[in-house]
Amino acid sequence: MTAELIDRLRRAVGEPAPDLPPPGKRQAAVLMLFDPAAEGLPLLFVQRADHLRLHPGQIGFPGGSREPGDADLTATALREAAEEVGLSPDDVEVVGSLPSRLTRRSDLWLTPVAGLLRGPFRVRGDGYEVADWFWLPLATLVAAPHRVETWAGDAGAERLIHYYEAGGQTIWGVTGGIIHDLLDRLG
Repeated sequence: MTAELIDRLRRAVGEPAPDLPPPGKRQAAVLMLFDPAAEGLPLLFVQRADHLRLHPGQIGFPGGSREPGDADLTATALREAAEEVGLSPDDVEVVGSLPSRLTRRSDLWLTPVAGLLRGPFRVRGDGYEVADWFWLPLATLVAAPHRVETWAGDAGAERLIHYYEAGGQTIWGVTGGIIHDLLDRLG
């Protein structure tokens, strides 16, 4: 079952490619880290610390803004995962990415990068940005209750907010949108 999910994941995410941001938007990336050695192909989530200015307490993926030394957005995602959860970039096989999206609250042009763990890994939170972490099997996300709300956006534009209830967690906002994109591509 896990091998089939890995094949579907590889087909669902495209090769990492440059995705130019709209004018004036900062680039950022997150790492969707899957563990192919565990049943159900679990995906790593982090819970942001409550003291953070943006997105306090929300569920997300390790990630952050691109820095001048980052070769590309894949490097950004891997660097941030190293900083936030102690993951060595050498322990990740990058398999692709999903289309970038604009985060409304933090105003970032965010690229989700997908990777597979190459071996055993013990999460070590950074003690500042990451309050907690957990793994959810991809199969659990596929079966998770899902709802969509329409929110009023800038200049009267509406946007859809995806909510997933899985593993006792509510995943929503940009992370819910990323999960929705991933599940849609997985079929």
